[in-house]
Amino acid sequence: MKITGEIISEGRDHTDMLPLFRSLVVKSGAKKGDALIWAGCQGPCYSMATFFSYGLRDLGLGLFFAPDADIERLWRLEFHKDLGFVAKSKESPVRAKVLVLMSGLLKAPFENVLRLTREGLQEDGVIVGETVVRGLFGQAKWHEKIPIRYVFEFSMERPIALEWRETP
Repeated sequence: MKITGEIISEGRDHTDMLPLFRSLVVKSGAKKGDALIWAGCQGPCYSMATFFSYGLRDLGLGLFFAPDADIERLWRLEFHKDLGFVAKSKESPVRAKVLVLMSGLLKAPFENVLRLTREGLQEDGVIVGETVVRGLFGQAKWHEKIPIRYVFEFSMERPIALEWRETP
């Protein structure tokens, strides 16, 4: 199977990162009351999850972070007026409309990622790969085991959002 990425939106620089990611979440069909789970490593991925969550703050989504894609270690992200988004409480597993797999997961046990996609994603849910490294998910061949729909490749210059499609 070959995966091609069609650019669906592109920014000029870092100032476009939040609006681009927000438009990708809206395009996924997520609506008020839906859950979005960020799955990534502690530290850098958690920081990026809280950063990108800021751009989603008015959508009414339930936002969660799963360290190392472990659905049993789910944390609720809540908006705090003076700080932005912070992990406030541990949560029971939820099923998300949007599951964001962050590039730090390449260092986590892959079985965690597979389990999270099986147990943490709604039947009509959408998986987004998020990375600062262009082409990372394709190089890792995650599309062979995970139905990634969108990839968000961000950088300080020219961030882009892609929709992945199977082609014969």
